[in-house]
Amino acid sequence: MIRKLGVLAAVAVAASALSGAAEAFAGANGKILFLGNRSGDREIYVINRDGTGLERLTFNNLFERAAAWAPDGTKIAFAGRGPDGNFDIYTVAADGSDLRRLTTDPARDDDPAWTADGTQILYDRALFTDTLSIRIVNADGTNDRALDVGPGNNFAPETAPRGDRIVFASDRAGTFDLYTAALNGGPVRQITSGPGSDFDARWSPGGNDIAFMRDSGAGDNDLYVVHANGMELRQLTASPTIAEFGPAWAPDNTEILFFAGSGGPTHLYAMSPAGGSPTPLSTTPRAPLEENFDTGIRDASLWHEIADPGATIGEVGGRLVITIDGSAQPGGPFNQVDAHWGSQCSLPGDYDMQIDYTLLQWPTPGGFYAALDAFFANAGVSRHSAPWGDDYTAWSDGSVAGVPTGDLSGSFRLVRAGGWETAFYRSGGSDWIQILSAPAVLGDAVYGMGLSTPASEFHQQTGSVAFDNFRLNSGELVCPSWWSDAWPDWQALPVRGD
Repeated sequence: MIRKLGVLAAVAVAASALSGAAEAFAGANGKILFLGNRSGDREIYVINRDGTGLERLTFNNLFERAAAWAPDGTKIAFAGRGPDGNFDIYTVAADGSDLRRLTTDPARDDDPAWTADGTQILYDRALFTDTLSIRIVNADGTNDRALDVGPGNNFAPETAPRGDRIVFASDRAGTFDLYTAALNGGPVRQITSGPGSDFDARWSPGGNDIAFMRDSGAGDNDLYVVHANGMELRQLTASPTIAEFGPAWAPDNTEILFFAGSGGPTHLYAMSPAGGSPTPLSTTPRAPLEENFDTGIRDASLWHEIADPGATIGEVGGRLVITIDGSAQPGGPFNQVDAHWGSQCSLPGDYDMQIDYTLLQWPTPGGFYAALDAFFANAGVSRHSAPWGDDYTAWSDGSVAGVPTGDLSGSFRLVRAGGWETAFYRSGGSDWIQILSAPAVLGDAVYGMGLSTPASEFHQQTGSVAFDNFRLNSGELVCPSWWSDAWPDWQALPVRGD
């Protein structure tokens, strides 16, 4: 979710095709998870490869990093920093439920990786703080123990998709290089040897190749691929001003995802494991977009909230419920009492949006407007409790129209197209009925829904409304440029063909 995604700078194209392309994989590509800061904290999101199906999974007080799908796609492991400032290993179900803390050591636990059978999780301990060691714990948090992979600082383990091999980074030879070993012990084999530091290793779906990140020491990380036996090292990216991190293979072996940036926000990219130019992976929310207000908590990555004194707003019983108390005092720059949710993103062009409403407490006259708004486009459609009687009121840049009504529930709709703003209402199961069609204010519009009352109409009585089933039917969203995405991983839906 960013304003613009720029294509990475110069990319070195490998001379030879990836031998791992022969690795047969008969499964489908599943959801992509990534970590985003768009709620003000870093949380786990999932999305389809084509940019559809964006969903936030976690709503917690943890700062997440290095998330990884379980082999069967039912769980996610990640490192989470809690209120105590320490990172530990956690798991969460694929729908965001069942959050579990697996480790509690005061040292930093990081970089979790599932074993091929999904019963255990490898991780490293003491990143940035002490001698780094690799550990393994059962997926239920039991039997946490050290894994002996030899001397030096050892971290960032990753298990092969089949068998018991692991790859990890170690500085036992003086710089951080990649090594492979058997999960149950045995000889350790060095497969890279600098220059720079190698880590973030990820096995290809068939286990024949390993993608990894090489840090040159100049703030310029690049991605490489090497055979699991250490042969045929190939550089995938060569971007002097951009650092790439966290490669993740597509289950069908056709792409490698990663995140990259140049000192500011990082974003997701995809490229062929045979080389070529990276392409941005858009994580901006897109229409059709629905909000059913059924999580019990505001998703700050989608909605901002304003609630003046005397007003309350929040999800209650699967609806967005807004109340203005009769004791509230209008004020502020618009001399009103207002409570609303508005989008964190904007619509610079045409749009089509709608929402259902139910009046819960509605004095007449009360001076209330329960509205679907296009903020900054000076447009909206509302259920109005007016001194002269109840009506549907719509407006666009100074043009106003109303239709008398006694409806206690219904739907609103706003459409901007071809330079015109058109407002509709719907009663019960009726068709959409037009209230207003007038010249539109062009430019960025922020959609939202709320309850307000101006001082000139407020009768110091309590009013309340419930909204449900918001839908952005069409419109291209532009989102804040500070949003940063990281740590992609691709959910395998495995049906192995070899």
